[in-house]
Amino acid sequence: MILALVLFWVSWLIVAYHLFGYGFILYVINRFKKTESSVDTAIASYPTIIVLCAAFNEEKDIEAKILSFLALDYPKDRIKMIVISDDSTDKTNEIVSRYTTDSNVELIVQKPRRGKQSAHNMVLPQLDCDYVLSTDANSIFAPDAVMLLVKKMLSNPQLGLVSGELRLVKAGEKQSGEGLYWRYESFLKKMDSDFKSIIGANGSIFLIRRELFTEVDPQSVDDFERTLIVLKEGYLAAYEPLAIVTEEETEKASQEISRKIRIITQEWHAMQRNRSLLNPFRFPEISFILFSHKLIRWLLFAFVLTGFFSSAFLSFMLFYKLTFILQIVFYGLGLIGLALQHTGIHIPLTGIATYFVAMVYSSAVALKNYITNKNFGMWKPIR
Repeated sequence: MILALVLFWVSWLIVAYHLFGYGFILYVINRFKKTESSVDTAIASYPTIIVLCAAFNEEKDIEAKILSFLALDYPKDRIKMIVISDDSTDKTNEIVSRYTTDSNVELIVQKPRRGKQSAHNMVLPQLDCDYVLSTDANSIFAPDAVMLLVKKMLSNPQLGLVSGELRLVKAGEKQSGEGLYWRYESFLKKMDSDFKSIIGANGSIFLIRRELFTEVDPQSVDDFERTLIVLKEGYLAAYEPLAIVTEEETEKASQEISRKIRIITQEWHAMQRNRSLLNPFRFPEISFILFSHKLIRWLLFAFVLTGFFSSAFLSFMLFYKLTFILQIVFYGLGLIGLALQHTGIHIPLTGIATYFVAMVYSSAVALKNYITNKNFGMWKPIR
């Protein structure tokens, strides 16, 4: 019984720390620090930027993406976009080609299809610029997004990378819970950035020094590992919440499962390659952020399971019986929500439970993939 009590309280304290306590602690610490929510740095000389946009079968979104790039509030002679088509089989190449004759847009086709990281590695010799901006084909730029990233970067010589903000817009009547997750994740990013540094960029929009944009493992998760490389090189990574791109929110948590499994699996491998950052003696603040923000999240399923089974064992006592019943109801709603989403049926108020169950499951499968050395080299957009 004592072991069950210890497991129950340790498990749920860790879950509570990750979901609520960590962000609150950083919020309190940051209140006593001098931080800037935005930067208004005058730019004497505009740095050159190459925007990299890997695309696979993005005929639905690629034209809107290019038009948002062309509408950016940044000197046209100091920025260009390279669309790297990953051997697309739809009309993506045709659409991009319409804009390559009289604008600063270039199309490069990667054959055969090898994934985003291989696409970025392939064009490295062509990146004669000060900064590289990595973005996704379905992420639509706000007109001032790049200017804000540049101003933030130039405000501090210690910065090697600046990540922007992804805003999810409602695509349909139903929502997966992803929007709430992203709002919470954006809050944590700001807390991390104000405290010391973010430990993972937003893959839909981040600006990085050209000399730090090096070759990465073809099976890497780009936004996470590049941030770790920046930190290992002695630079910091910041978050600029006003530099915005928008994407449609997924309507089904089930749509997120395969993507989350792939991402978390790749993040485990990236963390192994950059494990020196977990050394608290060399990187005290960074290791603290990595443990609290990432490692606990990847292992959250284990604490959820031990919390569940320990409360079941202790359910002969009223308090633990109530917590056990609440867990059954919450997870049951999540599982029902997942099952019904495949039929197109949505039960009100189940979005958060469904998304939580999907993410717990994804992290468990991802750890199994990591342990068995399974990895993913290419992505297939869920949209």
